[in-house]
Amino acid sequence: MELEEAAKLYFGRAQKAFGAAKRKIKKATERGDLELDLSDMELCELPQELFLLKNIEKLCLDGNKITCIPEEISNLKKLKQLSISGNGIMNLPKSLGKLKKLEKLYIGYNTISELPDSICDLPSLKMLNAASNILTALPQNFGNLKSLVKLSLHDNMIESLPKSIGNLISLKKLFLDNNNLISVSASMVNLRNLEELVLSGNGLKRIPAEFSGFKKLRELVLDENQLLTLPASLAKCASLCLIGVSGNPIKSIPKGLDRAGLIVDGG
Repeated sequence: MELEEAAKLYFGRAQKAFGAAKRKIKKATERGDLELDLSDMELCELPQELFLLKNIEKLCLDGNKITCIPEEISNLKKLKQLSISGNGIMNLPKSLGKLKKLEKLYIGYNTISELPDSICDLPSLKMLNAASNILTALPQNFGNLKSLVKLSLHDNMIESLPKSIGNLISLKKLFLDNNNLISVSASMVNLRNLEELVLSGNGLKRIPAEFSGFKKLRELVLDENQLLTLPASLAKCASLCLIGVSGNPIKSIPKGLDRAGLIVDGG
C-alpha cells in the first residue's frame, strides 16, 4: 500500500511539473521570449511544445529528472546556450550537431558515457562543460571544435585523449582533473593559447618535455599524480606563474624551476 501511495505521489508531482512547464512555454511563445528557464521543476520529460520555440536562444533545464533529450532539440536553430546539468541523462541526441549557433553547452553532473560524434560539428561552440559524468574517451574529431575557449572534463573516467586535441587552437582553459589518464600527448603543446591546464588527480608518471613550448601557459596543476620529477625544459615557459605538485612522490626539482613562488607543494 505504501508503494502504491508513493507511486501516486511521484506521478502526481511529475504531472504537475509537466503542466507547469507547458504553461511557461506558452507564455514564452506568446511574448516571443529569447530565454526560457525550466530548471528545478522535477521534470521527467519535455513537452513537445518546447521544440516549437524557433527563436529561443537560451534554454536552461538544470536540476530536473530528465533522462533523455529528444532529437527534436535540433529544431531550436537559433539556440546559443543550452544547459542540461544535474539530470539523469545517459545519452545525447545525434541531432545536437545541427545547432550551428550554439556557443555554450553545459551537460555536467549526468551519467553520460560518451559524446556523439556530431558534437564535433558545432563551429560556434566556445564553452563545453561535461564534468562529473562517466566519459572514458572523446570523439576522434574533437579537435574540430576550433572556437572552443574553455573545456571542463573533470571528474570523469577518461583514459586517453584523441590526437586531434592539439587542434583546439582557441582553447585557454582545460580542466582534466580526476580522470584515469596515465599519460598526456606532447601534441597538446599545439594549444598555443592555453593559459590554464589542470591535470591533478590522475595517474601521470611524467610530463612531456615538449610542454616547454607553451607560450601563454600561466598555471599548470599536477597535484595527486605519480610524478617523480618535472622536465627542466618547463623553465622556458616564460608566462608560467604556478606549478602545483602536491601529493606527488617528487624527489627533486630541476634547476630553473626553483624560482620563488613557482612550485606549490602542499605536502
